Amino acid sequence: MNLFLPTRIFLRSFIRGGSLLVFLLLATQVFAKNGPTNREASATQKAPITVTGTVVDEKGATVPGATIKVKSTGKTTITDINGAFSIALASGDETLIVSFVGYKNQEVAVKNRTNIRVTLESAISDLDEVVVIGYGTAKKRDLTGAVSSVKGSDIASNPVSNPLEALQGRVAGLDVQRNSGAAGSAPTMLIRGNRTVYGADITKPNQGSEPLYIVDGIQGSPTSINPDDIETIDVLKDASSTAIYGSAGANGVIIITTKKAKAGKATIDVDSYYGINGFASYPKPLQGAAWLQYLQDKYFASNGKQSTDIVSDLNIPAYARGPIQNNQYVDWVNETLKRGAQQNHHLAIRGGSENIQGYFSLGYIGEKGIYKGDEVKSYNMRTGADVTFSKLFKAGIQNTINMRDGSTSSSVVNKAYGLYPIGTPYNADGSVNLFPIGDGVTVSPIANYEPGVYRNDTKNIYGAINPYIEFHPIKNLSVRSNMSYIFGYTRKGTFDNEKSYFNASQAQNIKEASYGTNLNYGYIWENIINYNLTLFKDHSLAFTGITSLNNSKTESSSISGQGLDYDAFIYYNLGASSLITNKSTGYTEQNKISYAGRFNYSYKGKYLLTVTDRFDGVSQLVKKWAQFPSVAVGWRVSDEDFMKSTKNWLSNLKLRGSYGIVGNSNIKPYSSLTQVASNSASTPITLGGTAALPIYVLTKNVANEDLTWEKSYATNLGLDMSFFNNRLEFTAEAYYTDTRGLLYDRPLPSASGGFDAKTAYVKTSNIGTSTNRGFELTASGQPIVAKGFRWTSTLTYTRAEEKLTSLDLGNSITPSQLISLNLFVGSPIYTAYGYKKIGIWQTSEATEAATYGAKPGDIKLQTVPIVNASGVSDNGVHTYSTTNDKMVVGHYNPNWQAGWQNTFNYKGFDINIYITARYGQVVNAQLLGYYNATAQPESYNYWTPNNPSNDFPQPYVGSTINTNFSSALSLVDGSYWKIKNLTLGYTIPSKLVSKVGISRIRFYGTAYNPFIFTRSNMLKSVDPENGGSDSFPLYKQLVFGMNLTF
Repeated sequence: MNLFLPTRIFLRSFIRGGSLLVFLLLATQVFAKNGPTNREASATQKAPITVTGTVVDEKGATVPGATIKVKSTGKTTITDINGAFSIALASGDETLIVSFVGYKNQEVAVKNRTNIRVTLESAISDLDEVVVIGYGTAKKRDLTGAVSSVKGSDIASNPVSNPLEALQGRVAGLDVQRNSGAAGSAPTMLIRGNRTVYGADITKPNQGSEPLYIVDGIQGSPTSINPDDIETIDVLKDASSTAIYGSAGANGVIIITTKKAKAGKATIDVDSYYGINGFASYPKPLQGAAWLQYLQDKYFASNGKQSTDIVSDLNIPAYARGPIQNNQYVDWVNETLKRGAQQNHHLAIRGGSENIQGYFSLGYIGEKGIYKGDEVKSYNMRTGADVTFSKLFKAGIQNTINMRDGSTSSSVVNKAYGLYPIGTPYNADGSVNLFPIGDGVTVSPIANYEPGVYRNDTKNIYGAINPYIEFHPIKNLSVRSNMSYIFGYTRKGTFDNEKSYFNASQAQNIKEASYGTNLNYGYIWENIINYNLTLFKDHSLAFTGITSLNNSKTESSSISGQGLDYDAFIYYNLGASSLITNKSTGYTEQNKISYAGRFNYSYKGKYLLTVTDRFDGVSQLVKKWAQFPSVAVGWRVSDEDFMKSTKNWLSNLKLRGSYGIVGNSNIKPYSSLTQVASNSASTPITLGGTAALPIYVLTKNVANEDLTWEKSYATNLGLDMSFFNNRLEFTAEAYYTDTRGLLYDRPLPSASGGFDAKTAYVKTSNIGTSTNRGFELTASGQPIVAKGFRWTSTLTYTRAEEKLTSLDLGNSITPSQLISLNLFVGSPIYTAYGYKKIGIWQTSEATEAATYGAKPGDIKLQTVPIVNASGVSDNGVHTYSTTNDKMVVGHYNPNWQAGWQNTFNYKGFDINIYITARYGQVVNAQLLGYYNATAQPESYNYWTPNNPSNDFPQPYVGSTINTNFSSALSLVDGSYWKIKNLTLGYTIPSKLVSKVGISRIRFYGTAYNPFIFTRSNMLKSVDPENGGSDSFPLYKQLVFGMNLTF
């Protein structure tokens, strides 16, 4: 199949659609509906007028930066630092719309006045604010489920290439963590903990629990969106909110709403920033006299005396002695790190008439990582149009395309700690010295930095075309049909020549490459009916009905080979390989059919009821159909008559409760079936001595006729409160989820045979249960509002606990295999298992240390009691055991996490400080494993008789205790808090820029990840947010940008 043909067709259609949209936009501005003819204009023309005025708040304080918009034309201006404005109007009959963040919009009729004073009413959290929920919207005051919202302005204020990363700490119950500093890497997202073990990877916590992403009503990809295109992000957390999405919403739902056009004059927004990446969190290796002292301490630990010739006594090779004696040291870690950069440029045009609105946005995000060759370029384009043909009929289309071109460097800094801190990194001609320390064996950690030596490239194209039609046959009834065609193409190519780090380290004088493609395409067709009805003024009813058909297909191919002739062809000439090491193609298809309904009832806005039910049918399960019902109730206590006396200080008090069932069928296609594959290595079957048929063999997957849905039974209790005319808002949630029928690829017992000598057959099965419980708190408000000054603050707090409560694996797996799978009943799904360090043995503890086979300066471990054949326990007092003394050390998700955002506005200045924290988690800090390496990190505070540290043990040569149990150093308390974002901005007064056609211009500077504070002293030079990985560290960033509106 020609994989590029669909791409060309898609791009051709997209460009044509985009051209048509631009034409519509221009035509709309010239030929607005019912626009007067020249004759009519001359007859109705009125005298122009210039209006000046001041915008103030409820306390009379001026409001700088408020937007003044002419309702009929869309013309805008902004108040200056004194809250004053001036705007020219076509006539005195116009209406102005005055708006500012945190206040209700105010419409003011001019009525030929030339001076106007506008007082804005505070709306910190307006209860009439519309929130996007599944297949519709609802007023915030009417919500019965757990839904949190984040405004697009909060997203765009963060210099991140992926908009989801900006949600970190802003939504209670949502865990956002960036696990890699690689260019373009996406964060992991987790709503209310892990519930499933399918696809669980011990090295990648939270995999398999990603939420569902909805973009403008259609399932989509958040990476295809430029952060500046986002209007709001709504997070649906409880079963009442997510049940309308059925099995797709099992792990929660994140709804992204992009900015749309509005009737009026076209607006043009330009947003741009450029930033410097660098200052990675990596321990700096010792050099010079400090490194020699480390060697002395290492020698003393083994010999009990100081060395008079440390170079000879430690058998340092001859090639290293000259540079040491001549003080010629190299910081190899620093050699691997480069100063990266990031930039984001975005253009958006929106506008239209009352009947036709359109928008066009174009974005570019470029990011260079801190390793040479680690780079991503992303191009985004979004177009859309909405056309109202009559009161009965409306139609529109939304188009998205994202092209992403990236190259990834191999992880190199971990290799740098294995070298002596000496050598010659580069040759005289500037090329990389392949064997820099002179032994002819040790390969340079920056070998892959040499041009043409190593390539790891990925190209992605993602597109979506989303047309819709909408009918309004009678009042309050809408019928809408959405069709979404989704297309994704990925190409990945790798190349290593004989000088690459891997091949040179293995002494492999070969050139090798691989090339693979993956094509995903499909459609989602949804039909939605919404009907609203009010009876006898007090009874409000709403009904939503949905049908959905989802089809997705995947085609893949890959080839790899060795023995290529020319470097220049990289991975494009694999057919010329002397040895093809792999070749494969694949195809999968999945289908899903759904029917859903939701009923909302409200009595006087005080008593609220939501009932939802959904039926899903999927192709990958034997028991294909499942039902997912939910119910939620709410009581607005503050609207009761007996609460009238509290109106002067209590704006809102609402109690909520919900219960529902959600399901999970997120397994590989055909997992419930026995699968076969042709075995080309076997002798073909011959029929009649001539015809040949291939032999088909079982793959490792075995059929399971009982395979059914994984279901979660979720309860949620909520409390919403606001005080002092909504100036302070408070939301609390408590939840409990019981998940049953956990899906897992269960290994079959050895008696069943095996797929091969190393791989057992597996049967995808329902194997156990888990629970999640937690508490969430959100508090927001404006503590200080004074003349020209405003402080807005939001605090989120989440405390969560997850537990694997049962496993039913029968005799198919041994206890040691269970440990290797990292599954422990009674513990969280992602558990840290190993040796637990509780300190370092001190000099005064020498006698006690001896009972464990240790000495002062050795690692002190917590031991596991051993019970002998007579049933007597040794209470853990025994020589340290490599087999017996491993235990559950902790878990990789925090006990609690918090976020605190503060924004300060003073006239044209704004300051934003954002703090996030995670406490009670364990990280497997691989960087700490480089203790006692050839290049010892200087921040590792190790024990000596004169420095009784409890962080790291005494340096050692051949120490049994510290060698066998060194992994205990890596499992440490990963609690931290950090200033994630620090921004200073300034908006130039509108009167200075309005004369050149600019409505608003703001300049800002942002420091990203400027400060971090860890609970463990061992993590002083490590950022635990990425789990302590030694591959791609997180880094600090300094960004300068501009927001411009015409």
